[in-house]
Amino acid sequence: MVKRIIIIGLLIIISSIKLSGGQTTKTGVDLIKFFEGFRAKAYKCPANVLTIGYGHTGNDIDEGMIITKAEAEMLLIKDLLRFEKYVDNVIWRFLRWHEFDALVSFTFNVGYRIKGNLKEAVSRGDTKTTTYLLMQFNKAKVNGNYVILSGLVKRRNAEAFLYRTGNEKILREKFLGIRN
Repeated sequence: MVKRIIIIGLLIIISSIKLSGGQTTKTGVDLIKFFEGFRAKAYKCPANVLTIGYGHTGNDIDEGMIITKAEAEMLLIKDLLRFEKYVDNVIWRFLRWHEFDALVSFTFNVGYRIKGNLKEAVSRGDTKTTTYLLMQFNKAKVNGNYVILSGLVKRRNAEAFLYRTGNEKILREKFLGIRN
């Protein structure tokens, strides 16, 4: 009996240790690429932020700037590393690949917003509350007012579905329109 309790205790400790940083899978990258879309020429998104490539933002973009698809891929990799690191640092429990991918996609889109109730729900492993809270991030400031954007609703639905189920086949077919 004591031996069994010790083994269970060790398993709990081991399962709570984060051994290495996560890396977004092809499914997560495809999700981000689908919703961000590729734009070779810099443009202002609905929230009036200068954007280029696959949703890259930052002070390295100039109006009218044009990049190649290869350059956009490089920027995407650079951005992914930043958001993967953020998710790794903010959440200390082990995340399944699909939870990690969904949170990286979410963070890629809204920025560093895994905090408060959302952080607590993810950290507790409370999938229902996590997906509910993700769905609340469906607005952007347009002309000074927060407006629900259908693209954000669709993206949050896809991220919540991926987070909840990990069913990449249905995600690809239902949300991304990709038939395997």
